[in-house]
This record gives sequence, C-alpha cells and structure tokens, in this order.
Amino acid sequence: MTRLEETILRTIALILVPVVAGLTLYVKVLWADNEELRPEFNGYVAPRKLESIVNFAKNISVTIECQGELGSGFSFELDENYDFATWNFEVPDGERSILLTNYHVVEKCDKEDILVEVVISEDESISGELVGVDPENDLAAILISKRLDWGVATPYKMRSGYWVLAAGSPFAMEGTVTFGNIIRIEDQRIYTSASLNKGNSGGPLLDNEGYVVGLNTGYRAVAQNLNWAIEISRVCKKLATCEYGELSPDI
Repeated sequence: MTRLEETILRTIALILVPVVAGLTLYVKVLWADNEELRPEFNGYVAPRKLESIVNFAKNISVTIECQGELGSGFSFELDENYDFATWNFEVPDGERSILLTNYHVVEKCDKEDILVEVVISEDESISGELVGVDPENDLAAILISKRLDWGVATPYKMRSGYWVLAAGSPFAMEGTVTFGNIIRIEDQRIYTSASLNKGNSGGPLLDNEGYVVGLNTGYRAVAQNLNWAIEISRVCKKLATCEYGELSPDI
C-alpha cells in the first residue's frame, strides 16, 4: 500500500467512524422511543390496533338477565401461566364457559335459587347456573354449557393514568365499549373515566393489551364521569384459591 492510499484510507476512516457512531446512537434512540410507545411497555398509551381489542371485548362480553333485571358479564379463565390459582367450585370438562359478573346483578336469582339467562347475541341466549357467589366483594360466577372466547387477568400492576376500555350492555345495548384512563386505585377499587351506565355492572374493564383489569361496577350520578370497577384480584377472596393471595403477580 502506497503512502497516498494509506492517507486516503485514514481520511475515510476519520469520516466514517463518527458517522457510523452517530447513526448507531440515532437508531438506539429511535428504538427506545418506539418501545416507550408500545402498549406492552407502556400502559398509558392506547392500543395500536384498537379494533382488535374492541372486537375481543365484545366477544367475551354477555348480557345477564335475572328476574327481569339486566346487567353484564364476561367469560373468564384463570391463566395457568401466571395465576397459580384454582376455582373453588367444580368445573366440568367439555364445552363450558365461566362467566364473571357482579353479585348485585344476580342477587335475586341466588336468593330464589333459579337459573340466570345469559344473552350471548341478539339471536342466542342460554341458561346459566350460579356456581359461586361472594356478596361481600360483589362478585359471582356463572357456568354455561357453551365455549366462548375468554379473558385472563392482567399480569401487570395497574397505575393511575393507564388506558382502559369498559365493555358491557348498558340499557340492554349489547356490545358497547367506552374508553378512558385509570383515575385512582384505592382499596381494590379502580376509579376510571371510561363511562358507565345502568346495565354496565359486571362487564369487563380491559387494559391496552386486552387483559382483564376488573369488573365494571358503578358510577357517581352526581359526578362528571367518575366510575369504578372491582379489581380482578378480588376473585381470590372467595371464588378462587390463589397461591399468592391474588391473581397475576406483578411483573
């Protein structure tokens, strides 16, 4: 190699090294920013594919009818990958789904020991059996002989400001969804800005990945969009036995 060629190569290296280093740093920054905007890394952001979560929420949600009173419910399973929990009632093999709802939605049926009516769609309804109740925590479990899509508990710790979706059947309007964020979490009660109305009780509250956060329960009529849900971990109080005392240990 001649001295001229060596000089040219050194010059090129002096130019390329900082350029490559700069590009590498730029790519790293872009990647970090991209991760911060991905739902799986950031509970504050809305889902990138909102339609998928909306459709999923509708697929797992049902309308519950008890003695003329209407409410909501949803198909739910204990996630064997995270929950380390078992139901405190017998779960048969075969075609079946476990539905969660609020106890106050099915209270009359429990006291009179009758079946509840589960409306799956406009064209399909099925009788459901109350297999577990927890009046103190306003929870109930219903068994139906049909397999539906199901939700599982979120494995992440929820925080104020996180994005949420509330689904249900307010005023018998099946398949409704509203969006909002968590305002506050207090004593296993999640306050949210996702609008709720009469009939939403018992429907699922989902996070931005489609995990179940809680059960929609009530709203303050005198407040402006102040609603609340029961944390899904309350299932462990009576309906299920959880190894760690709650569903989905924080990760």
